[in-house]
Amino acid sequence: MNLPQSPWPVSMVILTIWLFIVVGGGLLQVKGQPTQLSELIKNQIMFNVLVAIVFLIVVITLFKWWSQVGWKYPDNLQNLRLLWPPVVVLVFLLLTVINTGLPSTKVLMLVIVNTLMVGISEELMFRGILFHGASSSFGIWRAVWITAIIFGSIHTLNSLITGNFWASTLQALFAATFGIWTVALRVRLNTILPVIVIHWLWDCLAFLTNPFGDMALLPFALVLFIYGLWLLRNYRHGKVDSRSISHF
Repeated sequence: MNLPQSPWPVSMVILTIWLFIVVGGGLLQVKGQPTQLSELIKNQIMFNVLVAIVFLIVVITLFKWWSQVGWKYPDNLQNLRLLWPPVVVLVFLLLTVINTGLPSTKVLMLVIVNTLMVGISEELMFRGILFHGASSSFGIWRAVWITAIIFGSIHTLNSLITGNFWASTLQALFAATFGIWTVALRVRLNTILPVIVIHWLWDCLAFLTNPFGDMALLPFALVLFIYGLWLLRNYRHGKVDSRSISHF
């Protein structure tokens, strides 16, 4: 298939269709009844997210964008050291989950499967396709903010499923900060694969520690947000010294 000359408008069309599948499919799955996301994830397979993943795989394959969206091994395995701050946070969350007790096997498996699908779907869409489109037209630094703001904003649409606009707004703020440090890792590692794993584990452990509330994750979110900005410091003016970003 012929590649589009400008991937940015194409990526926005893809985003629109993806949103229709995820949000529209979610509304169909809950039959229009307000449902908390934690309850949805813990009680049934999210088929809307599965369909969204299939859609993205088809699109990326047709456009031959697998390398462009970051579906490849890291260029330098030593740069995986950049993952240590989020890994420390994830270990802390894991210990918290173990200490407070695991849910039933059925609930645990549903949370693991659903959050894995969400991680794959959202990373392919935002840090993959959308970031490829935005960075091609606006450069890396602007693309970071564009994708993070859009990623945060679309989380307000969760209110259509939950019926709680204010909770969705808070989630949107968390998602925007999350979008900064995850795209920073995607840029510095030049791969999306470890970012998918980080996203999956973050969501999985966050849902399993849900009794503590989203505010319990605020300090971690802020620290990782600052870390993400630090990782991107050499991209701010559009000039990158490759020697300065190849080592941590």
